[in-house]
Amino acid sequence: MQRSILAALGMGDRPAPARVPARLVVEHGADDRLVLVWRNVIVGFVPAGAAPPLAAALAAAGDAALVVPGVAHRTDGTWRIWVGDVPDDGFPPVPEGLDTLPPPEPTILGVPVRRPDGH
Repeated sequence: MQRSILAALGMGDRPAPARVPARLVVEHGADDRLVLVWRNVIVGFVPAGAAPPLAAALAAAGDAALVVPGVAHRTDGTWRIWVGDVPDDGFPPVPEGLDTLPPPEPTILGVPVRRPDGH
């Protein structure tokens, strides 16, 4: 996602640390995930704990795009996307494991490949 965020920032590979306002579009991703799109680039996944209100708003939007305010910011050398206003006391610490996605299921030309034992 770092490359995607840098591409959306349009500031090269090493932009100066800053808070950059963003108009984010919330869209459906794979499975039940929600993704954040900024400047036509997927820049993040909505954490499961934050997804229900955005999923409800997305459903209520119908065919219209759900656009939410946000900000791109750098924390501990990693660019992150925050949805909503910047908290008065700063951004909260990043929960353990938030930056980890399960490995993708093996596929051949998009068709899932499973062993006979189901793994």
